[in-house]
Amino acid sequence: MNSIKEYLQDVRKEMKKVSWPDQDELVDYTIVVVVFTILLSAFIFAVDQVYSTILEAIYQ
Repeated sequence: MNSIKEYLQDVRKEMKKVSWPDQDELVDYTIVVVVFTILLSAFIFAVDQVYSTILEAIYQ
């Protein structure tokens, strides 16, 4: 039981050392992630459409 208490105390100490982003940075990072996700999804969709068209032409 003592080791669990020590572990949680160590976690608390380490979490105080973390450099947390401020709200402006967090909004910027969120926008970057959302835009990148949309772009990556559009790219995967486009590649899937091209492959589907090619395979459909081959097998019909």
